[in-house]
Amino acid sequence: MAIIEMDNLVKNGLERAVELMAVAAHNSFRFGGRNTAKIIAVGNEEIERIAEFCYSLGDMAPLAARDGRFAIDLIKEPTALLIMGDTRKSPYNYNCGACGYRTCAELNKAEEMESLTAIGPSCQFKNINLNIAANAAASLAWRLGLHCRVFSTLAFGARAMNVIENVDLVISVSVSVAKVDPYFNRHKFWTKDQWDEIFAREFPTFNRGFIGAVE
Repeated sequence: MAIIEMDNLVKNGLERAVELMAVAAHNSFRFGGRNTAKIIAVGNEEIERIAEFCYSLGDMAPLAARDGRFAIDLIKEPTALLIMGDTRKSPYNYNCGACGYRTCAELNKAEEMESLTAIGPSCQFKNINLNIAANAAASLAWRLGLHCRVFSTLAFGARAMNVIENVDLVISVSVSVAKVDPYFNRHKFWTKDQWDEIFAREFPTFNRGFIGAVE
């Protein structure tokens, strides 16, 4: 057997792990038995594009800007991003009213509302399906020993940059094989003064919130 060095083992293992995460997401529970989610995986080049977009949002979306700066740092070590999306309309005919419309038909005819995070209004069961898929992928990543975190910011950045196309709702799962888990030390990009100032400015308004959803 040929000797395979650690760098290649890690690189190949990461690629295989992302494929298995996609399988887990693909096979996760779906309401109505309808598997309509779109799943793609991207590497450093696409992550850098998404990160630069998120970082460019600045004061409009402080959380996205922070996560963009974080993702630029993240690609210094082996990493990958699994992005999942779906369309907003309901194929179920449940007529549950959770979307704000009496029937699925009314929802599907409603005027689209585009925001930074998604295009709505949307079927709640499409949103639940997508989050179940993300949880399935993240759960498998954890079982495989990968550093992992679910991101809405990098996901909506991918939609805005057309990295993932023809979807209205998005979520992403970022994984890394960095030497130290990078995902729970993102506060290094903000000082305490920055935290206090941004929270005081953004949270009390509840209009843009902390992500900057609607212009």
